[in-house]
Amino acid sequence: PAVKNKRDKEMSGQLASFREKFGQELTQPRMRLPEEGMPEQDILSLMVERKELDTKHWKDGKITGAVYHGEQKHYDFIAQVFGKWGFANPLHPGIHPALRQMDSEVVRMVVGMYNGGDECCGAFTTGGTESILMSIKAYRDWALAEKGISDPNIVICNTAHAAFDKAGKYFNVFVKHARTNDDMQIDIAHMRSLIDGNTVAIVGSCCQYSHGAVDDIEEMAKVALRHNIGLHVDCCLGGFLVPFMEQAGFSLKPFDFRVKGVTSISCDPHKYGFAPKGSSVVMFSNKALRHHMYCYLTQWSGGIYATPTMTGSRAGGPVAATWASMCKFGVAGYVETTRQIVGACRKISEGVRQMEGVKLIGKPEVCVVAFTTTKEGISCYSLADCMQKKFGWELASCQNPPCVHLALTLPTSKNADQFLLDLKESVKVVFEDPKGFISTAGMYGMAASLPSSFLEDAAATYLDAMSEAISSVPAKAGA
Repeated sequence: PAVKNKRDKEMSGQLASFREKFGQELTQPRMRLPEEGMPEQDILSLMVERKELDTKHWKDGKITGAVYHGEQKHYDFIAQVFGKWGFANPLHPGIHPALRQMDSEVVRMVVGMYNGGDECCGAFTTGGTESILMSIKAYRDWALAEKGISDPNIVICNTAHAAFDKAGKYFNVFVKHARTNDDMQIDIAHMRSLIDGNTVAIVGSCCQYSHGAVDDIEEMAKVALRHNIGLHVDCCLGGFLVPFMEQAGFSLKPFDFRVKGVTSISCDPHKYGFAPKGSSVVMFSNKALRHHMYCYLTQWSGGIYATPTMTGSRAGGPVAATWASMCKFGVAGYVETTRQIVGACRKISEGVRQMEGVKLIGKPEVCVVAFTTTKEGISCYSLADCMQKKFGWELASCQNPPCVHLALTLPTSKNADQFLLDLKESVKVVFEDPKGFISTAGMYGMAASLPSSFLEDAAATYLDAMSEAISSVPAKAGA
C-alpha cells in the first residue's frame, strides 16, 4: 500500500503538471455542444486564430521532423483538393469511381518508385503504423496457412520503429530484438542467431528513426531466402527520399524490390511526399501475400464484408490530396527536395563529426543526424535543452544509447549552417555551466532507474491529460 500510495501521489502530480502544460494555449474552451449553432464566420475567425497558434511553433524551421514542407502556397493547393473529397469514402468505389482510381494510382506510383514489377501490389493506409501492422498481420496469417505456424515470431533490430512491437501486441506475434553494430545497423549475425522454426519475418529499416541508419538489406535478404521467411523493409521515414537519392547524387545500397528476398515495404507520402497526414502505402511482392492482409467476414448479417486494411470507412481527402501532391512534384521535384534535405543532413553530420565536444551516433545517410556529448558528466539532453532555450531548436531525445537527433525537413534544411553555429555555441555554454540545463537530463536520468511499470503509468497519465478537454487554464502544479 505504501508503494501504491507513493505512486498514486506521483501520478497525481504529473497529471497536474501535464494539465498545466496543455492548458497554456487554450482558445475559447468548450465543454458542451452549443445550444444554438455558432455562425459560420465566428467559427472561421476562431480557426484563423487557432491556425496561427499551431503555426508559430514551427514556422522558423527549427523543429525536428513533424512539418515536412512548410510552404503555405503548397498547403493551400492541397487543401483545395482535400476539400473536394472530404466527405467521400473509398469504402464505396461504386459511388466514388474517381476516388477509387486515385487510390489505386497512388499505390501503383509508389510501387514503381520502389522498382516493383507487375506482381508487386499494395494498399493505401492511414499512416506508417497501420502499414506496419498490416505487413505483420499478413506474415502471421501467411505462416499459419502455408507453414502451420501457430506461435509466430518476428526478428527486428532494437532500433526498428515501435510500431513493430505494437503489431506484436495487437496480433499476438512474439518480437525478438537483435542488437546493433557500431553504425547502429542491425547486427546480421545476431539477427541470424535469433531465427527459429517459428520465425515468420525479419525487419530492416531504410532509414531508422533514432539515428538515421540504413540496415544492410541485401544481406538480410539472403538470410530471408535461406529460411523461406518474409523480409519487410520499413521506409516510412525516408519513403520519398531514398528512391530518389541516386538521381540526386547520393549513393545508397539497394533496398527495394530489386533485391530478391524483399517481400514487403512501407512508405509514407505524408512525410517527404508532402501529402497531408493520414497517408501511407504498404507494398507486397505479390498478390498472394497481400491476400493474407485482408479481412473477410462472409456470414455477417449485413452481407459479405471484406476490407484490405484495418479501417472500414476511410477519409477520401487524404487519398485525393496525396495523388495531387505526388503529381505536382513528380520525379524531378522529388529529386530536388531530396538533394536539399539529404544534402543538409550530410552537411550537418560532417559539421558534428568535426566539432569538439560532440560525436555522431550511427551513420547518418538520409535525413536524421544523431549525436551525443563526449565530456564525462555532461548530458546530451542538457545540450538539447540549451539549444531549445537559447536558440529555439526542438530536438528529439532518444535513449539506449542516450542521444538527441535532428530529422531534416525542407524548412530545417534551409537552416543547416545556423544549426551548426548554434550547436557549437551551445556546447560551449553547457560545458561551462553543466547545471544550467538539466530538465530533460534529469527526467531521462530518473527514467533509467525506474521499473517499466512506473514508466508505463507515467505514459498513461500523459495520454490521459492529452485527451482531456480543459475548461480553463489550470493553476500551476504544486501551487
